[in-house]
Amino acid sequence: MSLKKEMSLLVGLAIPVALSHMLTALAGFVDTVMAGHAGVPDLAGVALGSALWLTLFIAPMGLLSAINPIVGQYVGSGNHQAVSNFMHQCVRVLFLIVLILLLILGLRDWYLPLIVADQQVVTVTSNYLQGVMWGVPALMGTFLLRPYSEGLSFTRPDMMAAIVSLAVNIPANYALIFGHWGAPELGGAGAGWATAIAFWAAFLVMVFYSLRHKVYEKVHLWSSWHQQDRSEIRHLLRVGSPIAMTMFVEVSIFSLIALFLGSRTGVEIAAHQVAMNVAYLLFTLPLSISVAATIRVSLNVGQQNRTAAYISAKAAVWLAIIIALMNIFILLTLADTIARVYSQDQQVIELAAHLMIFAAMFQLADAFVVPTQGALRGYKDTLVPLLLAILAYWVIALPLGYLLGLTDVFGEASGAEGFWISLVVGLAISGVLMTGRLIRVSHP
Repeated sequence: MSLKKEMSLLVGLAIPVALSHMLTALAGFVDTVMAGHAGVPDLAGVALGSALWLTLFIAPMGLLSAINPIVGQYVGSGNHQAVSNFMHQCVRVLFLIVLILLLILGLRDWYLPLIVADQQVVTVTSNYLQGVMWGVPALMGTFLLRPYSEGLSFTRPDMMAAIVSLAVNIPANYALIFGHWGAPELGGAGAGWATAIAFWAAFLVMVFYSLRHKVYEKVHLWSSWHQQDRSEIRHLLRVGSPIAMTMFVEVSIFSLIALFLGSRTGVEIAAHQVAMNVAYLLFTLPLSISVAATIRVSLNVGQQNRTAAYISAKAAVWLAIIIALMNIFILLTLADTIARVYSQDQQVIELAAHLMIFAAMFQLADAFVVPTQGALRGYKDTLVPLLLAILAYWVIALPLGYLLGLTDVFGEASGAEGFWISLVVGLAISGVLMTGRLIRVSHP
């Protein structure tokens, strides 16, 4: 297959994924903007609450994302019975994960005062997380069914789930944050309850598709129940645990930066959250290419066609580079305009626009980091990427950010700016390392 045709196939798979992630990011945008208009403490509380639950949920999401390449390789080899058995083992793992997450969130009032200095922000964050807790089972169910659908090369359900979720999230935020339509006025905490409602809406859409659409007919996921199969549970853990840790390493650095900034002013926390939310909105595009790369590479590997898998990986990187150049242009030309959408506070606007310049710097690095990881997951090569991510982010970027942002080792502490400089460094190093690994693994 030609590189051009493969790029076309990747785009076809990536468009629904991109729309899904963008709509999910827009839900975060809605939370941030509405909380920002409720006040700076509300915006800061929602920012820290979002950072905390994202840090907690990223590892389980990473573990379950292994479903995509595992199902993809089973489908590529024509073994649909193995898909059904494997998925039932994943459900068993899911129940344990939900219990652990609920326990951690339930203990929030013990550890939040240790992280955040401002008592107003602590209160908003705690109440926000109390609402989010009610959506945990639904979110984890979505994390199960999303990669299952992707492994079947069917990405539309997640897009539809995201559409419904956003449609529910917007009015729920409006009602619960500001107290409209007879709802209680909860301020920023209302965004947590609205998020939980949106999680359930998305999950129900995913369940509907898995029950009704013809794409799922060969698997018979719901028709019978397989007994416990420890070998398939180990299969999930073997492939998924390194993915979970890699995603945790990568995403936690962003979340930990938000938590480190908890000792700074509410304005600085809010500006960081605005810039990070914009960066994530743009990140959804290379992320969708990464998911599409996993789908295509795993399917080709399952069919024992390594040449086609190599072309899929190469096409994914080229698409991500094109997207990165577009993102850089947006950030360099529209930073101030975008910041004004989020906040009316001039200090927040100026600092957020300044931080977006650093976000522009790491777009090209993302173009190599993200699709290469997606392709490597298609090969079920997950352990080495984990080690490379730990080196780039935890060994180099996070300590560098702490020294630049919160200490005077390299001069006056620069706060959020110092952490963003370290992100640029970490992503650049990761881009070089991940690309080298993909070249070694994928070459036919």
